[in-house]
Amino acid sequence: MTRVRRSWTCWSTRALVLAVVAWALTPALGQDDLYGPSVPPEAAWVRAVNAEAPGGLGIRIGDGPLESIAFAHATAYRVVAPGDVAVDLGGVVTPVPVEAGAFLTVVATSDAVHVIDDSVLVDVSRGLLALYNLTELGALDLVVRDGPPVVEGVPPWDQAAVAVAEAEVELEVRFDEEVIGTLESRVYERAVAHSVIVVEGPDGPLVRYVAAAVAE
Repeated sequence: MTRVRRSWTCWSTRALVLAVVAWALTPALGQDDLYGPSVPPEAAWVRAVNAEAPGGLGIRIGDGPLESIAFAHATAYRVVAPGDVAVDLGGVVTPVPVEAGAFLTVVATSDAVHVIDDSVLVDVSRGLLALYNLTELGALDLVVRDGPPVVEGVPPWDQAAVAVAEAEVELEVRFDEEVIGTLESRVYERAVAHSVIVVEGPDGPLVRYVAAAVAE
């Protein structure tokens, strides 16, 4: 039987008081301005990450289409009604309890299904930058290369995020002060929820960038 584990958002208090280049670091906790008035107020958003199958994993959320998702990649968010939402992960269907207004990331692994409560981008004048620790390692940090930390102390199977002004930077993920992965320089734009996802690969931790999207 597949185990479902629920994680809660972990905010880094130290990250909220540090300047990262010219970024403003503040939590973002709503979605009306970004996701528009056409979405029913009771709607919720669910996406899924393949942290299980290096060869790709078939994923279906609710009554959406079946998609083949590469390892360490995510589906788009799918708008769903509150209640138990069926999430098909490689042919194994798991009912995921969803509350109105929730944003959730469902993570498929070889021995469990993890459900993570996501941070939400509300202010389109900024972006949102989140670190997802989808590993059994200890707490991870997201750091600007040769610069200050962005998010610190994200425990396994959790995420933390900060709101950011637009900037072009190169990022590193660190475990116990050791760099375990890097992301090449990119522009972290406004009005986008940016995710840095860390998973356990066959040869060690893998770090991937994902820009959140909503399925049509």
